[in-house]
Parts: sequence; C-alpha cells; structure tokens
Amino acid sequence: MQTPGRIAAASLIAAAPAATWLLTANSLWLGQQSLLLRAILFALPLLPTAIAVWLLLRETYPRISTLFLALGLLSLPASLAYHLHWLPRYGAAELSISMTEQRLITDSSSNALVEIGFAYPIFTPTVELSNGELFSRQLDIYLRMIDADGESTLYRAVREATPDETLSVESSVRGMLGANGRYLFLPLQLAPGEQLTGRLVFIITAFDESASFLGEMRRARRTQFELRDATTQNLLLEVPITP
Repeated sequence: MQTPGRIAAASLIAAAPAATWLLTANSLWLGQQSLLLRAILFALPLLPTAIAVWLLLRETYPRISTLFLALGLLSLPASLAYHLHWLPRYGAAELSISMTEQRLITDSSSNALVEIGFAYPIFTPTVELSNGELFSRQLDIYLRMIDADGESTLYRAVREATPDETLSVESSVRGMLGANGRYLFLPLQLAPGEQLTGRLVFIITAFDESASFLGEMRRARRTQFELRDATTQNLLLEVPITP
C-alpha cells in the first residue's frame, strides 16, 4: 500500500476511538437528541474502522477486507433497526427512585439542628435514582407530607443555584454542604440508562424541632417523593415513603 493510503487508514483508526469517547462523554446531550440522530451517531465509530481495515488489507487479503467493509456498512442499518424499532417497543422503562437511608443532619450541641442561623431540621435521605426512559431527564424532587387531617405540605430539595443572590436558608444550607460530593442538588440530570445515588437535602421549615418532624412523618397519612420535570414542573412520578 502506498503512503497516502496508510495515512488515510491511520487517520480513520484514530477517529474511531475519538468518536466513541465523544459519545460516551456526552451521554446527557446524546440522550436529548432524536432516536434517528442517535442511531446515526452510534454507527459512526464502526464505519471508519471498517474502511481503515479495508484500505490496509484490500491488496493482500481482499476477501477479508471486503468482509470488514460489509460489516461496517451494515452497522448503520443495524443501529437504525435497534434505535427506531427495538428500543421504542421493548427497551423503554421508567423513572424510579428509592430511599435507602433516612436521616436528619444532627449536631450534639444543637439538639439535632444545624447551627446555620435558622432553627430548622434538615432532612437528608439517601436515594437511588434511575432513568430507564429513552431520553435524558432534568428533574426536581419534592417531599410531600399529608397529615391525618388531609392537609398537605410540600418541600422542594435544595437547588444548586437560586434565582436571586440574596442570602436565604436555602443558599446557606447549599453553601454549608456544597463541598461534600455525597449531596445532590437540583436540578438532577440523568442520561438514558443512568443511575445516581446520593443524599437529597430538604429544609423542613414547618417544624422547629427535629423530633416534631420525625413524629409527624410517622403519623402522616402519606409521605411521598414527587419527581417533576425541572423546566415545566409537570409531575412525572409519585413514590410513597415508609418512615
């Protein structure tokens, strides 16, 4: 093979892992695209590899090189069939959230309250989130408590950024916990098939004692997580909590 052909083959071989890395490193963006575009993009890493093998082997092993080229060309229709036919019919699942641990942030000197200038319990349940849907999701998570009288109280988990720059309970708690990677802050972003584990942070402003909050959770008629679309606030999922 002449030098230009070798250079072209080497370039194509180098392009394949680069394309694969771009796809895996941008899974959230990829999950926002149409299934058709995803099918085309998924086939791209195989095509340059097949063409490179064909260029390298076509003179010495023509049959093998032709086979590799054919397999590379078939990757596109195979990817189209998977993304446009199989995945929508058999691969789509649902969002899910489960609580693996519940706790209040405690401090021995503050009667189970964190000294941040506000006397509120901070509820930090550990949750496992899974996005089994076909597209990426940006989620807000709420905690709803319905007491014995049917009255409902709704708490939103602490956000990564607040709309204004003024000091608030939420911004204070965010600043206090932000350096700890175990905590999750809204909105949560999950690519298709992605799982996420961490601690949500709820500031329980309706109570001034942690004991009162835990007691109300046990006595509540219903306590649940609500997953909402971060942009539209449409309700996506309700999951009961067992205290």
